[in-house]
Amino acid sequence: MIHWLTQTHHEIPACDYLTETELARFQELKTDKRRADWLLGRWTAKRLLQTVIWETNGVTLPLDMITITNNADGVPDYRLPITDHRFSISISHAHGRAFVAATERAHAPIGADIELIQSRPVGFAEEYFTLAEIALGYGLVGQERVVWETAVWSAKEAVLKALHLGLSVNTRAVSCLIEPVAQPPGIWTPFAIRCDNGRLPRPAPPLTGWWRVEDGFVLTIAVG
Repeated sequence: MIHWLTQTHHEIPACDYLTETELARFQELKTDKRRADWLLGRWTAKRLLQTVIWETNGVTLPLDMITITNNADGVPDYRLPITDHRFSISISHAHGRAFVAATERAHAPIGADIELIQSRPVGFAEEYFTLAEIALGYGLVGQERVVWETAVWSAKEAVLKALHLGLSVNTRAVSCLIEPVAQPPGIWTPFAIRCDNGRLPRPAPPLTGWWRVEDGFVLTIAVG
């Protein structure tokens, strides 16, 4: 099962919710924007894990007992004072909004991404999308084109996060086959994912993708 949550800067409370480890990391960050995004991502991840643990076990953990960390590859992870819960999580943020997704399987590949719906430069799809993706968007114009390009790009980001690669590889290594729609979906809608293992440093596991639109943002999830 996949759990998810979005939050904005305005929803972060003015109270202590960081652990000592998190506070030490926060103090290492140099810019106000980096600090604000980091805090928002941690707050959202903590709130999601707190809710999921309560729903699955009836235990309410204080937020300052949940530590959000990153592993050696930079992938989000966490530490809890209890050991009978293991999830895989992914964190994304954009324009003052954070999006976190979690699956109830330890070490399962999962990637979440959030993107503001906005126009991209002419030729963007031809530069970064695969031929299969471009074919789906052929002939799209106006806002329908803008939403579709945003969704495909976000989906690629989610897939590459799930593969723990980020933008270290060519974005054409993955195809996210999102069908154009006249009305952006307000519910989770599936899309197919194809990976070109010849362009990847290691074979990709089978992945399933989902996307939706909320408050002017595209949200995407890729999970194995």
